[in-house]
Amino acid sequence: NLQRISRILCLGQRKLPILIQGNTSVGKTSLIKYLARLSGNHCFRINNHEHTDLQEYIGKYVLQENGELKWQDGLLTKAMRKGYWVILDELNLAPCELLEALNRVLDDNRELFIPETRDRFVAHSKFVLFATQNPPEEYAGRKILSRAFRNRFVELHFDELPHDELEVILHERCRMPPKYAKKIVTVMKELQMFRRESVCFGGKNSFMTMRDLFRWGNRYLV
Repeated sequence: NLQRISRILCLGQRKLPILIQGNTSVGKTSLIKYLARLSGNHCFRINNHEHTDLQEYIGKYVLQENGELKWQDGLLTKAMRKGYWVILDELNLAPCELLEALNRVLDDNRELFIPETRDRFVAHSKFVLFATQNPPEEYAGRKILSRAFRNRFVELHFDELPHDELEVILHERCRMPPKYAKKIVTVMKELQMFRRESVCFGGKNSFMTMRDLFRWGNRYLV
């Protein structure tokens, strides 16, 4: 996955937007942040939900102590001006008006227009837009993004980590004996099997994720 993203970022001068789809806690956001640190790039994350306001992306006027109104750039605007990376997390939870506002940014000219200030500008050459989402078929409340919208991205799919790799990660990160790490992963595998076979375990909250494994594993250190 790291190599695939790195190759995409090296294609030409224009940085292509990247959409990563995968289950919760497969490392979508963490991998982008790691790559940003490795390459010396600033990286912002915007967590989307059904009530995410466009102002968080674009910006708004803020009242100053002297009573004046001053424009304050949103995270997307700031990243585009300064050449930062921005992660739009859980993109398929965002409101439709927000997705529509992204169309111009995703175009080849990578342009942003701010109606409140009448400012129009092209993104910095180092600006990169990432988006992540969970599979809409498996998680409640997620939209199925249109094919036309998704075609504006380079789309990647992240699979879950193999169980033997999870055992190694638990062993290294939580400093627990390999046999304990193996038992924890075995329990996770059994829960996944129950979830597939029973409607009682439907819904996103029934997933056992890597975060849950780490919380469990960290108890070994206490």
